[in-house]
Amino acid sequence: MENKYNLTLEQNIFLAKRNLVDNIYSNARMEGLNITFPETKTILEGVNVPNLKIDEIQCILNLRDAWKYVINNISTEFNLDFICKINEFVARNESISWGTLRNRKCTNYWYRIYSRYSK
Repeated sequence: MENKYNLTLEQNIFLAKRNLVDNIYSNARMEGLNITFPETKTILEGVNVPNLKIDEIQCILNLRDAWKYVINNISTEFNLDFICKINEFVARNESISWGTLRNRKCTNYWYRIYSRYSK
């Protein structure tokens, strides 16, 4: 019996493109957006959704661009630079600095919170 989950690179890319709207919708929900699947599809088709905030539409478009980057650069080595580039697309216009690592120290408050739950 053939393993139906052993897909070629071309099959994986086809599947990712075919499920692009669903993947972006799921990612948006994980980001905390209160958006429906039809609204996500409408935004990706280039049509404005009047009851959504601009930040929510921007998030959907950022996720779209990140997915397109991953699909178009699937043969690129998976390393920290690649991850930062994906973050650059996802966090564009939403974060203070996107596409870079944060290097600030934790405040005493966050250290106490972390210490309490890490035991």
